[in-house]
Amino acid sequence: MNLTADRESFLARLDSFRPQGQAGERALAMYSAAIALADDLAMTRAVEVGRRLSLTANVLYEVVLQSYLFLGFPRMLTAAENLSRTFPVESNEFELKAISPAESRQWFDRGLELCRKVYADKYEVLMNRVAAMAPDVFRWMIIEGYGKVLSRPSLDIISRELSIIAFLMMENRVKQLHSHMTGALNVGASRELIHSVVDDIGSAAGDGYDSARDILEQWGRD
Repeated sequence: MNLTADRESFLARLDSFRPQGQAGERALAMYSAAIALADDLAMTRAVEVGRRLSLTANVLYEVVLQSYLFLGFPRMLTAAENLSRTFPVESNEFELKAISPAESRQWFDRGLELCRKVYADKYEVLMNRVAAMAPDVFRWMIIEGYGKVLSRPSLDIISRELSIIAFLMMENRVKQLHSHMTGALNVGASRELIHSVVDDIGSAAGDGYDSARDILEQWGRD
């Protein structure tokens, strides 16, 4: 947990958030930062900002779902409860189903394809490093992370990667932040958009903002 993240600073940034370009993607990133804070008021205001910018409940829900990969189930459930209260939608009938072999295979195939796209020429390095220390974890990354969650068709991968950047900034997870900022580039996000997301959250992320700025400065030297 990043103890340098600042709730009051984040609330002030939400209040003054008036993006001039790519507003939807940037608002989703701000919502993701609010989820990372696990603060009810911050999430409520971030939902209000998203609704003002025409984000749908379904798109916000996708960000909630993927948050557990980076923030854990407790914060994901906290965000889900807040979203269901602040942006209620008519629920479809729920049915608990077993995972079919076809569904499992689809998660594996989609996950492998997306992970290769996000990591590009660093994919083999990632696989070898993670598999060497925890082979089950790499398998789960492919199936659970990239296949079951991040390949869901309801939200584009650029928006997903920008939201991940926001999660990791607020947590100040430097290695993962570097990987996913690069991953956002690999899937088609512009450097300008990534800069905007980093600066939208800004010093509210505390040390996480410094880490993101260091990565951006490194890009400038490359």
